[in-house]
Amino acid sequence: MSVFLMTGNQLIATPSAKAIRVSTPPTIDGHINEPVWEQAYKIDQFVQREPNPGEPTSEKTIVSVCYDNNFLYFAVKCYDDPKKITAKEMARDVSLGNDDRVQIILDTYLDHRNGYWFQIGPRGSIGDALISENGASMNKEWDALWNGKSSINDEGWEAELAIPFKTIGFDPGKTVWGMKLIRNIKRKLEASYWPVANLNTYRFQISDSGQLEGLEGISQGIGLDLAPYLIGGMNTLRGEKNKYHFDGGLDMFYQITPSLKASLSINTDFAETEVDDRQINLTRFSLYFPEKRDFFLDGSNYFKFGIEGDDINPYRNSVAPFFSRRLGLDNNGNMLPVNYAAKITGQQKKWNIGMMYISDQRDYGNSNLAVGRISHNLGKQSSVGVIGTWGNALSNSENMVGGFDLKLATSHFKKNRNLAFTLFGLIADTEGKADNNTSWGADLSYPNDYLSLSMGHFEVAENFTAGIGFVPRNNIKTSYGNFSLGPRPNKYGILQLKTGAGFSYVTNFDNQLVTRELKLAPIGIRFKSGEEFYYSINQQYELLSKDFAIYPGFVIPKDDYTFWYQNVQLLTAGGRNLAGSANFGTGDFYNGRKRDLKLTVNYKVAVPLYIGGSYSQNHVLLPEGDFTAQIYQMNLNLLVSPTVTLYNYCQYDNASGKMGWQSRFQWILKPGNEIILAWTSGWTRPESKWTMNDSALRLKLKYNIRF
Repeated sequence: MSVFLMTGNQLIATPSAKAIRVSTPPTIDGHINEPVWEQAYKIDQFVQREPNPGEPTSEKTIVSVCYDNNFLYFAVKCYDDPKKITAKEMARDVSLGNDDRVQIILDTYLDHRNGYWFQIGPRGSIGDALISENGASMNKEWDALWNGKSSINDEGWEAELAIPFKTIGFDPGKTVWGMKLIRNIKRKLEASYWPVANLNTYRFQISDSGQLEGLEGISQGIGLDLAPYLIGGMNTLRGEKNKYHFDGGLDMFYQITPSLKASLSINTDFAETEVDDRQINLTRFSLYFPEKRDFFLDGSNYFKFGIEGDDINPYRNSVAPFFSRRLGLDNNGNMLPVNYAAKITGQQKKWNIGMMYISDQRDYGNSNLAVGRISHNLGKQSSVGVIGTWGNALSNSENMVGGFDLKLATSHFKKNRNLAFTLFGLIADTEGKADNNTSWGADLSYPNDYLSLSMGHFEVAENFTAGIGFVPRNNIKTSYGNFSLGPRPNKYGILQLKTGAGFSYVTNFDNQLVTRELKLAPIGIRFKSGEEFYYSINQQYELLSKDFAIYPGFVIPKDDYTFWYQNVQLLTAGGRNLAGSANFGTGDFYNGRKRDLKLTVNYKVAVPLYIGGSYSQNHVLLPEGDFTAQIYQMNLNLLVSPTVTLYNYCQYDNASGKMGWQSRFQWILKPGNEIILAWTSGWTRPESKWTMNDSALRLKLKYNIRF
């Protein structure tokens, strides 16, 4: 079945599938043996995206889909040699990038820009994410309430999924959703897609999805979720008596309309949140840490604004008027008690809405903080919007920020290529800083497989302050650009070659050069075996207007510096039992030299045991001496089942001389009902013996009630 759309001067067929309503739901046990699947619509026309674009798949895949009043159901039959299936992961929300897997993308509003992503592996590992910006941005920290089971048999592996309509937002007036299906066979590096497989798109691009028709008479019911929790624990500080803690709270979610959700959290707790990875900062600027807390991740796509950097072009990182880690955390990343937090997120026709208010307990700055973000869709992939923030988490000065952004995007440039333009402007109102308080930027990007280009410019005035945002540096004008070529020779075991270059040119508002960076990446190779190799060389110029304390006991004097740096990176095939990566860099560093090394090893002993670790070091030689900054990290995980897991994470850095340990046991009784036991501790070694300075033990019970 197909519908036809006019794009440019071409009539393009959009494949579609029909969801069949069933009276008897399937049992979600990972075995496709119920009669209901016989009447369900079936999809089997998958096409390779990699390694052989456009060719038929090496193994057959059949996806069946049906629904009832409460759930959307999928059954996936993946034919394969069961002895060759790559299936080592067995936990919720673990990365399945090194396993075989099936991925499902749903564009429930059919807006061609936002979607929900679900995945499942052969051993029942499931994961989910929010997709925004037409696939350019993906938030895997989001957790939804749904169920999926899988099993391995003589013909390959199969899975069943049940996605509640109460879990996702949609417009009940629309009977057609967008849908994209992906199957990955890791040992072959094979990624096959339905309906289309175009290399000149993002892997999870929304706009080229097929259509899922026939979703009639579905609703989210009352749309009310109540999620109370109880928590008890003990805090220990060296030299003090143990402090016992018992508390409770409530998370409430209500669908104001089928596409607009209100959330309220009272006495918010983040006991189950993973700790941040340690970083040693050898720069003059603040480090960026990702958000990991569920309350702030849900609906986070509605707060996205302006230009966002990425792995390909980090120079694009400009300014974020809203950064959720300013809320409920102090400036060192430590959690603060949250009295309550409320937000409204969702869509109303062509309007996208995000509003949030939070009251936390901090000894500095303002404890009442708010953000509002509204944007209007233009065409299929473009938008214009405004943002406003109130409050200051950085100091006691009053602060407000307001601004607008315009995003013009298409995935049909030259028939099937991506092209995007972004423009933003911001102004800050900060107590005592009435002038030089603006920021603006523009970016043009052409992110495609063979040729990828981007260029842009942004400015941040000296007194621009984002009280609940992230501003790496002030008083700068930055121009940047990046290009890469990615031919696919299909010879000598090579999947793809990569070569490219990038630059960043930064001045102050007196037009004095303060930073210049030129990056050449002449060699990058992705092999069909799964290995990857990259080589790059950088030239950097830095003007220091004052002395720079780079490390305890070491200072780089103010001056101007030009230095060269080169880097080699090797990654092994991730699907192997023993896999890892090595990164080595060396070159000049201000008035000295620097050598960097990072080693990562992951060893899947056997399901359910997983061991991983990494070691990184920065060895810096300066005229007054040398130092070595080191970070050690280790994971030891026991994955009993997809719903019963034990994670152990230990990390140490010699800059602080501190070691941290987190153990987290999680038992998911059913989606939304969980038992979490978490233990964290901090250690130091003032002499020759490790001493525990602090520890915290928490038991949390979560329960979800849906109406």
